[in-house]
Amino acid sequence: MTAPLQPILVVLVYRGGERFQRALASIVEAEQFFGRIILSITAPEDSDDMRRAIDFREQGLARVEVICTGTELPTMAHQKFWIDYLARTGASSDDWIYWLAYDDEVKASGIRGIVDGVGNWPLEQGTAYFGPWAMRHETPDHLFDGPWDDDLESWTSFPLEGPTCLPVAKWVANQLLQPTYIQMSGSVASFESHRRLVASVPHKKGPMRIEMATASATNNVTVAEFAEPVVIIYGRSDSDRSNYAATARKEDLHLIIWLTKYELRHPSAIPVLIRAAAMLSASYARVITNRAPLPKERWVVRGSVRP
Repeated sequence: MTAPLQPILVVLVYRGGERFQRALASIVEAEQFFGRIILSITAPEDSDDMRRAIDFREQGLARVEVICTGTELPTMAHQKFWIDYLARTGASSDDWIYWLAYDDEVKASGIRGIVDGVGNWPLEQGTAYFGPWAMRHETPDHLFDGPWDDDLESWTSFPLEGPTCLPVAKWVANQLLQPTYIQMSGSVASFESHRRLVASVPHKKGPMRIEMATASATNNVTVAEFAEPVVIIYGRSDSDRSNYAATARKEDLHLIIWLTKYELRHPSAIPVLIRAAAMLSASYARVITNRAPLPKERWVVRGSVRP
């Protein structure tokens, strides 16, 4: 019997604490929807997060694997660590990765809403999936403590009127000209997309722009969102999102080179990205001459969903 089409869940953990424990609790209900579950801890082997991960695995969850860097690594080095592990342990370029940050939750009810009767996810090679994202908000010092049954806003990076699937170049151009909320957590992309990005030259140094960079790996042609959120994001005022426009542009040089490589493989993307680059250059000129501020990230809400 053929196994259902399911992604590998990779949870990236950095000083996770109670937020990591919350993410683990959400995985229990969703275990059946993933082929493998990788808990990747960037910390010393004797850290509290490693203890949490090992205790979780020992609950009898057969699909859980725990790996540890042994010391704290920055985001892109941590990316390479788990990618190398999967490559050594049988992952193929056509496998899918559901990427989860330690402080968010898998939304099992959302996954149930998109899989078919035998558990197949609606995934097509050449497409990277971003959003929508079910949102909760908490403060840096206090975990969300309810109410747990309230509806959640559903945030999107696509036009409210649709479509919810766009060519990579169009989706990236839209983001460059008017950033909307986008998030790696809950994204589903091919293992090959992640592997190509981590091997890129020049190397990507930081996490900002990682969504666009992952989507524009040359093996992808479209970006889409699922019919409903498969993740719950916990937004905090101390996250990178709070000053996105300024921090994201530190990664622009890598993105420009990366998109140039994409254009060489997909010539049809050239006109779209050239128009976006021209408009973006004009926008930068207005910022530099103090005639306009950097565009702020727009939060686009596509209704609400049940938890």
